[in-house]
Amino acid sequence: MSRRFALLLCALPLPLITGCPRQVGMPVDGSTMSTPDAFVGDAGVGPAPDNGYRGAITFDDARLRVIDPRVLATGSSPCRAPVLGEVYAVTDGDTIRVDGVSEVFNAPVRMIGIDTPEISHDGMPAECFGNEARDFTEQLEGHLVYLTFDAECFDRFDRVLAYVHIGTGEGDMWERQMLRRGYATELGVGANRTWESSFRADEAAARAANEGLWSACR
Repeated sequence: MSRRFALLLCALPLPLITGCPRQVGMPVDGSTMSTPDAFVGDAGVGPAPDNGYRGAITFDDARLRVIDPRVLATGSSPCRAPVLGEVYAVTDGDTIRVDGVSEVFNAPVRMIGIDTPEISHDGMPAECFGNEARDFTEQLEGHLVYLTFDAECFDRFDRVLAYVHIGTGEGDMWERQMLRRGYATELGVGANRTWESSFRADEAAARAANEGLWSACR
């Protein structure tokens, strides 16, 4: 069975499929869930504070483990339920590799809605700010992230398409950090456009402030 087929099979809301773990945030009885206003886990730990768009990024894996994934920003018609995983490699500024914690999951993940400059590959030099974008995303390595999804689970290169979260706040969505700090530009990807207007606004804010590549790559 191919990895792609297995991931899609396990995303189906069918509790009788053997070998597939229960999905994060999706009841096996198919009942409808309401979105809570807040969530505190058994350890009494609430969601991590919202990161801002300046200064150091705060990671709190213990808090991320106990949040309710239903509060996370996702697509209007997501192709599957959220996944909690650990980032074990960074390919470039907008592509990471994630190993599942909440379920069996191991795949290259292409962030939805953004595009970062290329790093050097196949004998081609790095584009302006490509290395800086990769270095910023390398902060994710070794940390937990939640992946949420939009209309399509895969791109034409068979990479998983997902939004990447390190917490529940607006600034905890990695795509928005990349855009607001000038490490990425907005890029619509297929039908996955739920956050397109917000991402465009983030890019415009970075451009107006001459952040990152908007200053370095003129």
